[in-house]
Amino acid sequence: TKYPLGTVPPEAVYPRLRASLETSLAAMRLDRVDIMLLHSEIRPDDFDYPPGQPPKDERSTTLSLYREAVRPAFARLVQEGLIHHWGITGINHAAATIDALADAPLPVAVQAIANLLDSPGEMNGTGLAPRPRDVIAAAWAKGVGVMGVRAVQAGALTRAMDRQEKSATSDDFDRAAPFRALAAQWGEDPALLAHRYALGIDGVDTLVLGVKNVAELDQALEAERRGPLDVEQLAAIDALGLR
Repeated sequence: TKYPLGTVPPEAVYPRLRASLETSLAAMRLDRVDIMLLHSEIRPDDFDYPPGQPPKDERSTTLSLYREAVRPAFARLVQEGLIHHWGITGINHAAATIDALADAPLPVAVQAIANLLDSPGEMNGTGLAPRPRDVIAAAWAKGVGVMGVRAVQAGALTRAMDRQEKSATSDDFDRAAPFRALAAQWGEDPALLAHRYALGIDGVDTLVLGVKNVAELDQALEAERRGPLDVEQLAAIDALGLR
């Protein structure tokens, strides 16, 4: 389970995490969960988002709050037997995420962007380069598991977008045209290839699926059965220069 904490007073961190966790446990009829994730991106304390973005204290957690209050709150939930482990979300603010992984106590896992475009799409909005592979490498170096997200970049790496509005994802869909052409040349579904590519990124341990129906779930499971792409296929995709 996960919770988008944002930035709140330090004394509010544990009560909010605990309340969210209790709601999840009741919904799932469980006594504890394997992992609870901080679902807010971690940002430098002095960072200001570009105009038009949601309030920074709603969408992100400051690095100092993470160190001073979030980690101790998760440790308390572990002690109380409500969670086995805890993790963080490592998107958009690569430098801050790498800083968060620099000292103990460390999370057991970090969510990181894992797709062949290295793109978080409209999830970003920071004006910063996302640098997901730097985050993945930093996690791997510390023995922290990586949960890859956005394997098909919200539809940008599929055969067709299922929505028409202009967005960062639709821009990525246009940018990925050479990838779709390569998939057609190979006689493969691009979404299946995209999942297999993400599974083969060095340091990625598992994928968090963003499927919305059973057909998409079946396809993701087929990608897992077939496993990562071979070296030649990976090289051909990377040679397209899309990231």
